Amino acid sequence: MRTLKTSLPLLMLLGLAACSAEPTPEDQGQNDVSRIVYAVRQHTEVDANTGEATVIDVASGMGQVMDYGRYHPGGRLEVLDLRTGDIRNLTAGYDTADISSVDVSYDGTRVLFTMKTSASDDYHIYWASLEEGSNEIHQLTFGDYDDINAIWTTGNRIAFVTNQAYTPMGLRADEYNHSQVVTQLGTISLDGGDADRRLCSQNLSHTVTLFSMSDGRVGFSRWEHLENVNDVKLFAMNPDCTQMTALGGQHGKPGNSLVQVIEGTTPNVFYGVVTNRENTIQAGSLFLYDARSGSDPLRADEEKDDAFEVITPNIPTGDDPSPDGRYRAPAMLPDGRLLVSWAPGVVNDQMEFDLTPPDYGIYVFDTGTRALNGNAPVVNHEGSWELYARPIIARNEPAILPTRQNTPDGATPAIIGSIDVTQTSLYARHGETVAGAQFGDGTNMDVALEDAVKVRIIEGFSTEAAPGATMFGLTMAEGAAMLGEARVNEDGSWLAEIPPYVPVHLQPIDRFDLAIRNQTTWIQGMPGEGRVCGGCHEDRSKAVLPADQALTIAAGNDPEKFNLAIAERTEYPWYGANPGSEANEIQVLLDAKCASCHNETTNGSKAQEFYEVSMTDAVSGMVTETYQIPRLDLSSREITVTYDNETKPWPASYVSLFYPAALEMEMGDGATVTGTVPPKWAIPSDARHSRLLEVLNITAENDATEYAWALGEAFPADEDNMGTIAGVRWDHAAEVGLTREELVKLIRAIDMGGQYYSRQNTAFVPFANDPVVGGGTRY
Repeated sequence: MRTLKTSLPLLMLLGLAACSAEPTPEDQGQNDVSRIVYAVRQHTEVDANTGEATVIDVASGMGQVMDYGRYHPGGRLEVLDLRTGDIRNLTAGYDTADISSVDVSYDGTRVLFTMKTSASDDYHIYWASLEEGSNEIHQLTFGDYDDINAIWTTGNRIAFVTNQAYTPMGLRADEYNHSQVVTQLGTISLDGGDADRRLCSQNLSHTVTLFSMSDGRVGFSRWEHLENVNDVKLFAMNPDCTQMTALGGQHGKPGNSLVQVIEGTTPNVFYGVVTNRENTIQAGSLFLYDARSGSDPLRADEEKDDAFEVITPNIPTGDDPSPDGRYRAPAMLPDGRLLVSWAPGVVNDQMEFDLTPPDYGIYVFDTGTRALNGNAPVVNHEGSWELYARPIIARNEPAILPTRQNTPDGATPAIIGSIDVTQTSLYARHGETVAGAQFGDGTNMDVALEDAVKVRIIEGFSTEAAPGATMFGLTMAEGAAMLGEARVNEDGSWLAEIPPYVPVHLQPIDRFDLAIRNQTTWIQGMPGEGRVCGGCHEDRSKAVLPADQALTIAAGNDPEKFNLAIAERTEYPWYGANPGSEANEIQVLLDAKCASCHNETTNGSKAQEFYEVSMTDAVSGMVTETYQIPRLDLSSREITVTYDNETKPWPASYVSLFYPAALEMEMGDGATVTGTVPPKWAIPSDARHSRLLEVLNITAENDATEYAWALGEAFPADEDNMGTIAGVRWDHAAEVGLTREELVKLIRAIDMGGQYYSRQNTAFVPFANDPVVGGGTRY
């Protein structure tokens, strides 16, 4: 083992006041760093007889930025004394362990870390004393699941990431990447450990890399998979799991995934790693995120223009080969510089297969010069990775945030709502507009939201709620159930009770029942928590006040009651609904009103037309399959197609309506289309632009003479292959006998993501022994 001894220039670089072996209290202040603690992780197994590498474990064959399960024996937790160069192994005796995270207590006397002691163990939370000569280690969690990324929060509580299951099928089975489980957040107390374990609200995808914030909140990176959104953004919450809010990346960021973030010495200024979601071994380029509000620097402003800056511009933010290595795990030094792990070279998961593991060591990065200080490592052992370094110093502990959760009872609803749904910054700051139907070619969002009469509340669920399915259909959408549509009052306010813990997203709805906007961030609430916003993404730098009165209409009334059991939530199974759920099955509706004219042989008054899709193997270049898709066949006959590398049969109606839009999504490489692709009849989460609804048309809920698409206007003959529809718009729905209620079912099915599967056409059974709720059937 080779260890680089620490030199005097390096000691000064790290902020030491003196270079004596035993500093006095007078020459060692809070800004002096004399020791660091870090993890050593192994990546190579060597044959004892031949000396040759037998196993190279770079990314456990995965390489995604949110992976957490990598285990390779021989890891350890070390303390390096920067004055002497001496190294102490805090986990001596755990010879087959691996370490996955490190954090130092506010008073600098303890280190918190997550460790897996053997291949048969799980990652658990431990703390060890940092006092010289102490061998004190305590294990805090013990369950049959992984607890990782643990950090200290205020009041001796600890926040962490866990894959503890809420259901026997797994915590959440992410639909897009087909994982068995995903991770969520939890907390324990230092004294209570698992006896004081509390689980936070659920998300549909991984949560990773927690960090403490100067205002007492817990920051974290969250994989936001919501329909066509598939990236990693920054969020924050209170230590009691309440007030989960977006912190950065929703409206622009320098790359797909923001991870391994820390707050700098200036509040609301953050440093972290920006990288691709996969192929970069959880490493990437360093970024600076200045979230200070112009009006109040102590408030984070997620919308601030030019808030992100890549400070290592020579390193790719994606998965391209890097000319100068990649960074991991920054930590703040008192003087504003960073401790980082850095490895030279290309650094990607291909190195696992090339048997050339990257060499991560610990370095100092100067945030002023934007470079490593002389490329001299603080410590770099040969044949291992040195990661998660933290300076051992005392730091200011934030004030304890008072809890907002006044009950642990999972049957108590969370309350969500808006003061005024029309208060927004979406157009002024981000240029968002709305087109289609009554909005024509485009209306700015601030004006369009004045048409909102309801807010649709949509619960998201994953494939643990659809046994036997690895995805929900020919879209990237998750499972969806409508909890309800809350009425917007005259002053723009609305309020509703919803089940706690579950993720939901919102859609403001106009008088034609069409979504004006589809919110692409999940929101959650703990039992009894109030999540009332100003409006639809109101300006964070301004106060939000009730419109023309001291109390909103919604606040003066009881919230609408949408805290429903699973069986009572509104879902739209496409085909094969379970007994009792046929009323909302889409195919039943299409069979009754549409399939007689739109089927395998006829399409209205014309013969059915087809286009052809061929799939080509990316490696061999050979055509593996070819299939025909009808222009508009609304029958239930089966058509076999490929989507997202899965080939299976679907009803012709589902393929006809959604495949034109699916061809532009991430359906996989190798698709070649011959013939004319029809209009995007159904666009997931966008009924307003779905041509099917434009052809059928719908009237306003309060005026049967007002149409979403004005009668008598010509169809866009040269747009989106609509040319075969001749003449002008008419009330085709009335012509074929579709009622307004039936049209609303079609609109909701499309606006809610266009899923084929729901809990109401699968073998799903609510879990009766939810550990969060206790005997409930809600989660």
